[in-house]
This record gives sequence, structure tokens and C-alpha cells, in this order.
Amino acid sequence: MFYIIGIGLHPKQITKEALEIISSCDNVYIDNYTNQFSYGNTKDLEEIIQKKISVLNREELEQEQEFIKDNCCLLVIGNPLSATTHFTLIEDANKKNISTKIIPGISIFNYRGASGLSEYKFGKTTSIVFPEKNYFPKSFYETIINNLKNEAHTLCLLDIKTKQKKLMNVFEACEILEKIDTQKLLENKPCVLLAGMGSFKEKITSFIFKDYKKIEGSVYPQSLIICSSLNNIEQEALNEHRQ
Repeated sequence: MFYIIGIGLHPKQITKEALEIISSCDNVYIDNYTNQFSYGNTKDLEEIIQKKISVLNREELEQEQEFIKDNCCLLVIGNPLSATTHFTLIEDANKKNISTKIIPGISIFNYRGASGLSEYKFGKTTSIVFPEKNYFPKSFYETIINNLKNEAHTLCLLDIKTKQKKLMNVFEACEILEKIDTQKLLENKPCVLLAGMGSFKEKITSFIFKDYKKIEGSVYPQSLIICSSLNNIEQEALNEHRQ
């Protein structure tokens, strides 16, 4: 059996179920590409599980895949299967005739409601990525606009550049969206910054999109929520989080 185990947003969020499985595995690996801890690090996690962890980069995770073996596990910060990378791993394990088992963990999706927004009003989640030379995707903007048409909020996950040790912040995300939003459809939309969720420094800040340059956000990782219409309860909650 090959296990893909969600370990939460920081080392102390790992579940008893996950610990029991990890203790029985021959080798333990961690995905260091698709997410980052809100606080703590791999060494802290090693102390908790009492095992050595092999850290995988993007190439090892997506291409080499030597870690997909019986009685081994891949630790995923947050919850498995939130990233398409982990779906691919299941397919690759099947090709090797290795059975897989998913162990869930706490993720940023569990913290959306902490903003006061209704869980039932969220639409499709999207990821905002850094533009690169000859590469400026806009599909995430289209997702946001489609959600707004359906009166749904959008949780935007923000890009991570592991090699450069760079995490996108809400200022950068809004700046990218502003360049795409030529019709200014987002200008007056309520937004929420989720920063360092699950940590002792976690911060929730509400703002209007056009005011994003005024937002202070030094805590990472960060996520952005772009809101559709708000009911009275949601509006009151966002007023409490106003910077």
C-alpha cells in the first residue's frame, strides 16, 4: 500500500490516524512543492513522527517518482487531492499495480468559514500564478467572473515558487488581476485576505478590491477570497475584519 497523507497546515495538526500509518511505513516522503507550512518546518515534523523525512522537489514529485512504493507514504501539507499533482500520483501507482490509500488532513478550505462567509456560497476554487516570459495565463480570472455571475464567492490559492523560496502575497495577486480586469468588474468587490491560517499569527482582513494597495500582509502563506453579493450575516462578519 502507498499512502498519501494530509498533515494539516502545521506539524501539530497531524492526526492520530496519520501518525499510526506513518509509524508502520518503511520510508516517509514530503511534498515540498505544492504547499508550505503556516508555521513550523520538516524538522519539527520529524520530531513528532520520530522518523526521517525525505523532501521531494518538483522534478522528483512529478517526473522521477521513485518514492511510489509499497509500504511508503507521501506527506502532503494541507489535504491530499486538493492539487491535481496528487491525482496523477494515484494513476501512476495504479500503473505499477500498487494500491493507494488517502488520509485526509486540515487545509485552507477548512478556514474559509472563519472569515464569516457562508460555506454554501463558494464556487469553483482557482489558483493565481506568477506571469512569466511568454506566459500570462488568465483562466483564473475567468473562473472568478463565472463564479460572480453565479453569485458565488471564489477562493483563490496563490502561487509558490519553491526554488526561489517565494510565496505570492495578496498585493501581487490583486495587481495581476487588476491588469486583466480591463472592464473593472472587480473594482468594488469585497475581498478577504487569509494569512498564516492555523498559526499563532493568523490574520483575516477584509477590504474592497480597489483598495488592495493599502492592505498590510506580512504573514504567509496567503490566500484571497473575492466575494459575490453578501447577506447581512456575511456583511457584519466582514465589517469586523475590516483593516
